[in-house]
Amino acid sequence: QGHLIIVKAFLPGLVRKANLLIDTGATATVVNRELADQLNMDRISDGGVGTRASAFGAAMKVERVVLRQLHLGRRVISRPCLAAELPWKEVDILVGLDILRTASLTIDYQKRKVAFGQGFAAGQPVPFEIVQKLVVAPVKLHGLTLRLVVDTGALSPVVYEKSVEAWGQEVSGQKRVKLVHGGGTMKARQVTLPDGQIGGMELADIGVFILPNQDGNPATDGFLGPASLGLETIHLDFERQALYVK
Repeated sequence: QGHLIIVKAFLPGLVRKANLLIDTGATATVVNRELADQLNMDRISDGGVGTRASAFGAAMKVERVVLRQLHLGRRVISRPCLAAELPWKEVDILVGLDILRTASLTIDYQKRKVAFGQGFAAGQPVPFEIVQKLVVAPVKLHGLTLRLVVDTGALSPVVYEKSVEAWGQEVSGQKRVKLVHGGGTMKARQVTLPDGQIGGMELADIGVFILPNQDGNPATDGFLGPASLGLETIHLDFERQALYVK
């Protein structure tokens, strides 16, 4: 739906299939609180109710619940997760890296299919690292090699101003916009870059959002929303810690 990757899955007690948002930019899986109440999911008493920062500083009230027998592809998943009011009405469960990293993940944007646990041989591997429980890969944008969080929940690449000062006023566009992501909003500059590279794949005319310094994560330079880059397929091999793009 738009740039969001929504898959259907069977969940006991639900008369329809659940809508799952596949989000590699989220560290934790979150069940929509309305669904958790509807299915009377067990609460974890020692988890309590607290707040958790989502994208762009939006705060969510969360509690810990037990997700049971979620059928995701050939896998049946039961595990503790979070429950909160999600910003997307149509999403029942946001599936984060706590589940996704347990098997390789392939997203085929052209065929609109998601596969778990399959191999992928196409393209040059891009080594990634796990930083603060997130997938961080090197991406070259207009002469700078940046460490970006691979975030399938984002539309376009987003970088922090401190990391791209070398661009100066060279980049075109410089449009002031309000960027919305994960329930939060942030003022940003939108620019168009003439060139970039992921692994062996050359990119051109890349739309990028630049965020002010105060919201930068010191461990990364921003995050990579692959949906707008014209990629056919991305594959995350968590065992080898390699990203493949086609």
